[in-house]
Amino acid sequence: MPATSIDSFFACTLIVIVVMVSMVATTRIVSPYIDSMQDLNEEEYLRKIVENILVSPGNPTNWGKNQTLTPTAFGLAKENSFTYELDRDKICRLNSNNTYALNYLEIFEAIRLEKVALRFTFTQIMDVSVTLDSNVTDAESSTYTFNISVNRNQAPVATNLHCYVVANNFLNDTYSSTSSTGQGVVDVEIPNTSNGTALLVVFARSPYDNRVTAQGVCMFRHLSPEPLPNNTFLSLSPLNNTLLTDPNVSGVTLQTVYQFSYGYESSLSSTSNETYTIPTVLDSSPKVLVVTGWNGSSFFVEYTTYPQVPTEMGANVEDAECYSLNYIVLVDQVFYRLNVQCGGPSL
Repeated sequence: MPATSIDSFFACTLIVIVVMVSMVATTRIVSPYIDSMQDLNEEEYLRKIVENILVSPGNPTNWGKNQTLTPTAFGLAKENSFTYELDRDKICRLNSNNTYALNYLEIFEAIRLEKVALRFTFTQIMDVSVTLDSNVTDAESSTYTFNISVNRNQAPVATNLHCYVVANNFLNDTYSSTSSTGQGVVDVEIPNTSNGTALLVVFARSPYDNRVTAQGVCMFRHLSPEPLPNNTFLSLSPLNNTLLTDPNVSGVTLQTVYQFSYGYESSLSSTSNETYTIPTVLDSSPKVLVVTGWNGSSFFVEYTTYPQVPTEMGANVEDAECYSLNYIVLVDQVFYRLNVQCGGPSL
């Protein structure tokens, strides 16, 4: 082989080696950025899916209030609403305690996307804790002292409080407040003749924005045995301004059904043995629905909220890699927190 050919061969070989080394080096440098861009693109893709659910009412648009409908396209927005204003009945149909709740397969099919897993968690804008501290019984009545704690994002909040106490043939209300430490005290007095399970309903409202309102409840015994857990006697399902009271045990007789909000309380009228009309209340407040009744000789009080928050529904993402997206949404002129955990094809 001529010397010129040998020189050309080695020169070409050297060029190929340099190019390959450069490509390897470039790949090592650029690869993390490509992976990061892919992650960013997938997160943005999933975010757009979630946000479309939050601004779309779905199809049919009234699938929330009509318990016979299953959506063919999934959307949580209230019809003809503002951005991130959601429908309370659609949220209720995500709550497994509601008789008319959808199951995840129905939601998954309505989302119309393969290899996308979503889990929705609705919570109140503030956390309201109600604990019984002490009680004193006199000849004709008993006084109960409760400690109230209000936090937002784990920070104490000063709020105005409106509290209702419900017992056997007894209803009363009182006002109080929490200080800048988020702590407050409420005293309630109940006649001894109203013995049985009792319930304290507490609404906490920001002095700066009525839409920042939350509720908390405490069931307690009043000269009676310890109360059984909520939903022992009834399954309560609010939907389309109607409350279904479905007995869980035999021998249940209802006495009174109430609706409470921060500014209003009212009694509900029955439309049948098990259904009651929920009146419309123009109050920026969660609604607490309370039912009193008897099971044999035992008096009980049970409750639910409208919308039914907290609510959690969706795929099981425990111990799975997923994106966590957080939103503040408006439901019936009240702010709530929404967390959506979502996984895409690569997770």
